[in-house]
Amino acid sequence: MKRSVLLLALVTTAAWAQLTPADTVFAGLSARTRSLAYRTAGGDMTAISPLMSQQNYRSLTHAMVLMEGHAWTPDNELPTLLDFSISSKIVSTGENLSARATFLFDAPQTENGPYRMRLDLLKADGTQEAAVEPGINIGAARNRKSGEFSGLSFDPSKLVQPGLHTIKATLEDSSGKPDFEYYRTFVIVSDLNKRVAALEKTLELLPDQKSPQALEARHTLETVKAAHAMYYAPGFQGLAGYVFTGMRASGLGLKEAFDYEAGLARATKIPPPDRGDLFMAYRSPFDGKLVPYRVYVPTTYDKSKKYPLVVLLHGAGGDETDFMDAYQGQWPKLAEQRGYILASVTGRGPLSGYSKESGGEQDVLDVMALVKSNYNIGPVFLGGHSMGGAGTWRLGTLYADRFAGLIPIAGTSAQVQLNPKMPVMIVCGVKDALVAVAGCRAVAEKAKSMPVKYSEYANGDHLSVAVMSIPDIFNWLDQQTKERP
Repeated sequence: MKRSVLLLALVTTAAWAQLTPADTVFAGLSARTRSLAYRTAGGDMTAISPLMSQQNYRSLTHAMVLMEGHAWTPDNELPTLLDFSISSKIVSTGENLSARATFLFDAPQTENGPYRMRLDLLKADGTQEAAVEPGINIGAARNRKSGEFSGLSFDPSKLVQPGLHTIKATLEDSSGKPDFEYYRTFVIVSDLNKRVAALEKTLELLPDQKSPQALEARHTLETVKAAHAMYYAPGFQGLAGYVFTGMRASGLGLKEAFDYEAGLARATKIPPPDRGDLFMAYRSPFDGKLVPYRVYVPTTYDKSKKYPLVVLLHGAGGDETDFMDAYQGQWPKLAEQRGYILASVTGRGPLSGYSKESGGEQDVLDVMALVKSNYNIGPVFLGGHSMGGAGTWRLGTLYADRFAGLIPIAGTSAQVQLNPKMPVMIVCGVKDALVAVAGCRAVAEKAKSMPVKYSEYANGDHLSVAVMSIPDIFNWLDQQTKERP
């Protein structure tokens, strides 16, 4: 059934969508990942290698189109320079959501227009739940300029029930042939404005505004307001549509950065739990911002006993939720079974590298100190995946006296500095296209006389190795903790 919609102005120079440095970084990561499989399959890199060496968004997306087996024609170029965006991450029942198709660059001289984007709301299994009619009419693309957009506005609560939803935008040519699919997600929250007002009132009544529960509730309030005002999507979901679709196909960006229903419910629980999966925030002395982090405390925690702590650093595009919610849930499951406390750090954004300048380095130290002040902590280990693996090497070397061991996962290069006394478990995948196994092997060779365990997984790539290695990591951790007095 068709629903009424309010059409937006078709052409304007003010667009929501714009390229960021992160788009170029992740376009490069995607291109390098694809190139390994492409070369392995015998693909010709003659035209592709020069494009990848330029390291700009246009050349990288050009390279990816060629690796997909398509000629670089105006019609094949069009999906790479169009973006699909929506106005908010969360809406209340009865509120409109706006959707736009924006030209990131001047359009090429396409032949197959006029174009449109068919909009579908998807069920969890990927099948259509509802159509957003009439879709977005783009028209002839050949004369469109950078920043121009076409769009519409609609009330999603008239089409689907409250909860998390995916909107798929399929770019079609004049014959209805699908050229590309873009994806965004949003959440419908019943009575959102009333619930935000109730949380604000709860915060006003708290006697201690600096308490952990007050800070976490305030962080939830700020996040909800930001997501209501704009498309709040840190990490992969905020990338330009062409790059995000590729990430999504690889299994990245499927996890939501925040569970709004659960967050609103959790923020009103005073006092919060002190065991299990804990959502935390603190006011950073680095810049005064509220910084979220996650802690897992075994439900059998006994304050009279010391517990080993594992501080975890996420990879590029991730956040503090990764180690608790992703990796098939193995980290909290095994921490519960084997008696470990986990602390997952947000790292000041998906590309901070845990640098001193970003505040990410300070976050690691502050979160570690906060957990140690609230729980009876024994040895402390530092681990991380990808960017977090590189951060593990750097911070573990810089603050070696604070850690009992390091666990860099898919984040080791031949240039890392080894501490001859520091226990390390190096995790690498032979099929990793981003962190070459050769660098891992070189470090392992240098570390033969050191307390270093080198774990190489023949079928592991940059992502899968972080999952398949977790049981072995906990076995190594058990060995370290048993060997300590």
